[in-house]
Amino acid sequence: MSTKHVSVLLNEVINSFEHLESEDLVVDSTLGGGGHAKGILSVYPHVRLIGLDRDDNALEIARGNLEEFGKRVRLFKSNFSDLDNVFESLKISKVQAILADLGMSSFQLDDEKRGFSFRMNGPLDMRMGLNEKSAYDVINTYREEELARVIYEYGEERFSRRIARRVVEKRPIYTTSELVNVIIVAMPASARKRWKSTVIRVFQAVRIEVNEELKNLKTLIEVARKYLSTNGRITVISFHSLEDRIVKRAFLREEFIPISKKPVLPSENERRENPRSRSAKLRTAKKA
Repeated sequence: MSTKHVSVLLNEVINSFEHLESEDLVVDSTLGGGGHAKGILSVYPHVRLIGLDRDDNALEIARGNLEEFGKRVRLFKSNFSDLDNVFESLKISKVQAILADLGMSSFQLDDEKRGFSFRMNGPLDMRMGLNEKSAYDVINTYREEELARVIYEYGEERFSRRIARRVVEKRPIYTTSELVNVIIVAMPASARKRWKSTVIRVFQAVRIEVNEELKNLKTLIEVARKYLSTNGRITVISFHSLEDRIVKRAFLREEFIPISKKPVLPSENERRENPRSRSAKLRTAKKA
């Protein structure tokens, strides 16, 4: 299993937590391979960190990457939407920093068996953890109207109805390659030159539905309202407009004070060296 993953906006994440002091508690709610966590623990040598991820592979990689920090780190297999329960089980009342990187890890995207990438012929899965619902269920059991809604709302795809109709006609669909072909055929002939953009939007929509990503993001922000100490900070890295809109609006509420009006974007050099960072936006707010 490959462990290569480049953490997006690493220095910017570290700098967003410049308020941290000795013994402060940081929560990396989307641990992944532990890249951001390692950076934070290295730069702020006395802080403690709780890391969450619902992916067994991610936790395995993170344990190896963070082993040097010993008892300063505690890792949990959990969705960040369950952070409230984690805090209660640990009898934690306040934390000083919360991080959420909402992007996909490279080892998830590059694993054909996970079915996240349209570039590979994998099963229709797309589960980030032990979800009961998979992409296969969404594609093969949703009513046409409901499938069109998912593709339109979560993918912002204008051909959502055409695609949903074609999907229903071609069921059962088992693999990512089959789904790609169905999407392309459903598109008007004049639009097929731009098929990749449409496929990406449909895959995004299905993944969001499978993993309840937007619902979980809203839950995380509510947890931050409850548990962040005064002047504690929450940093969120989003990768599409639906996520960023939720974060931006939440940070304008009276419980939060945005650190900057505009999101922090990857540098030209980072975008060149790590193309997957191109759509990333980082926003930070402190608890009022």
